[in-house]
Amino acid sequence: MTDERLIKLVAKRAKDLRRQKGLTQEDMMSHGFERRYCQRIEAAQVNLSLKSLNRLAKAFGVAVRELFDFE
Repeated sequence: MTDERLIKLVAKRAKDLRRQKGLTQEDMMSHGFERRYCQRIEAAQVNLSLKSLNRLAKAFGVAVRELFDFE
């Protein structure tokens, strides 16, 4: 798998989880994410750090490994 493909899959998974949890990009601000940064994550324009992955998982109430549950 290429780096770009992985970033796109994680981006889609993050967007899907956010929507499943009923959160808006504005809601993500209460979890430490700027709205524009959320847009960039979901557009696969960001190579997420481990810290950001951990914060996303906490925001969605899932384990970090679930962010990679796309195969």
